[in-house]
Amino acid sequence: MTEEDAATLPDSTDVAVVGGGVMGTSIAYFLARESDRSVTLLERDGLAAGSTGDSSAILRHHYGDEEIYTDMAWWSHEFFRSFDDEVGARIAYEGSPLVRFADEGTPGGEYARDGYEALSSRDIPVSVHRGEAIVEEYPMYRGASEFDIAVSDDSAAYSDGSDVALGFARGASERGVDVVTGVAVTEVRTEDGEVTGLRTEAGTVDCDEVVVAAGPWTPRLAETVGVDVPITPVREQIVLLDPPTDYAETYPSLTPTTSLPDGEWYIRPDFGDGVLVATHRYAEEVDPDHYDDEPDEETMLELVENLEEVIPELAEAGIKGTYCGVYSTTPDHDFVIDEAGPEGCYWACGFSGHGFKHAPAVGSLVSGLVRGEEPTLGDVEIDLEYFSLDRFADDPAGNGLPDDYI
Repeated sequence: MTEEDAATLPDSTDVAVVGGGVMGTSIAYFLARESDRSVTLLERDGLAAGSTGDSSAILRHHYGDEEIYTDMAWWSHEFFRSFDDEVGARIAYEGSPLVRFADEGTPGGEYARDGYEALSSRDIPVSVHRGEAIVEEYPMYRGASEFDIAVSDDSAAYSDGSDVALGFARGASERGVDVVTGVAVTEVRTEDGEVTGLRTEAGTVDCDEVVVAAGPWTPRLAETVGVDVPITPVREQIVLLDPPTDYAETYPSLTPTTSLPDGEWYIRPDFGDGVLVATHRYAEEVDPDHYDDEPDEETMLELVENLEEVIPELAEAGIKGTYCGVYSTTPDHDFVIDEAGPEGCYWACGFSGHGFKHAPAVGSLVSGLVRGEEPTLGDVEIDLEYFSLDRFADDPAGNGLPDDYI
C-alpha cells in the first residue's frame, strides 16, 4: 500500500483505530474481516513510521513460564506463515532458531527449562543441548562449553515490521477500511461517558468506538479522557554488520538469535547475510518526537566489542548500517489490552520491545473485545485480565518484571 492509496478523512465511521503500526493495522484488518462495521485507521505520519519500522521483528515462542505469551506467539506465527494466503500480501520471512544459554540452578536455567516445558507440552519444536553438544551445535560461540544447557526454540524466525504493517493495511483496505495517513489525532471526544468521535488536525470524525494503538503517543490521547496509561518511551540502538566472506561460508546460518545471560543486548541474523546486534536496556527515556536516531559511538563500540568476545570470527565484520528505535514500555513489560475510560474506548499498547511477534493475535483479540466476544485464539482461551490497566491500580509494578524478556 502506498501513500497514493490513502483515503481521505471521513465524516463518520463505526470504529476508529488510531495508529498505523503493526498493531493498529492488524486490529483494523481483523475488525474488517470479522465484522460488518465500518472501520477507519488514522496514522499521524506514514504507515510503520514509528516503532514498527525499527522492529527487529523476532518471532519466538519461548517465554519461560509466561504461557499466555507462548500461546499468543504460536498462534501468531502460524498466521505469519500463511500471511500471503490470509491477507493477500507477501512478507519477508526467514527461519532462525532462538537459543537460551543457561546454567542449571540459576534463574536463567529455570527460565530456560520452564520455556522448554511450555513448548514441548504444546508440540512446538524445541531442543535441549548439554555439555559438548552445545559446542557442536554452536561452534561459532566462544565459551559455549561453559554453559550447562542450551534450549533452542527451533521454529523461531524473523520478519520485517514494515512489510507486515503495510500488508495488514493493504488487506484491511481491500476489506473496506479507510486508511488515512498524515493526519494526527489530538483528542478522543466524549459525551455522557461515551465515545462520540475524534478530533484531528484535519477535522473531526464521529465514531461510536475507538481503539488507540498509537505506541509511545498513546498516553497523550489517554490524558484527553482521563485515563492513565503508564508507558515510558525508551531508546534502543541497533547496528547491522556485514560478516567476512569466510565466516558466512563456514557458518551459513551466521548465528542463532540469542541474548546471553545477564546481557543487555541481543543478536540475530539479518536478511542479506547480515548480523543484527542491538541493545535491550530499557534505560534511556526519550520523547518519541525528538530523539537521536543514530547510535552513540560509545554504544556502537560496546556492542561490537561484546559481539567479538562471544563470536571472535566477527571481529573483522564491516558495518552495514545503524539506527535507533523506541520501545513503549510498561512497568512490568507486559502489554495493555483493555477497555478503559469512556464506554467504547479501547487500548492496545505498551508492547515493550517484544510485541511484534504477537501482532496477529493482538489484532484478533482486540477485534473480539470490541465485538463483545470471548477472548480466544483457536481453541485456546486468553485471559485478558493479565493485560488490564487495573493491574497498575492494585500495584504500580503490575505483574512484576519477568526473568527474561528478549
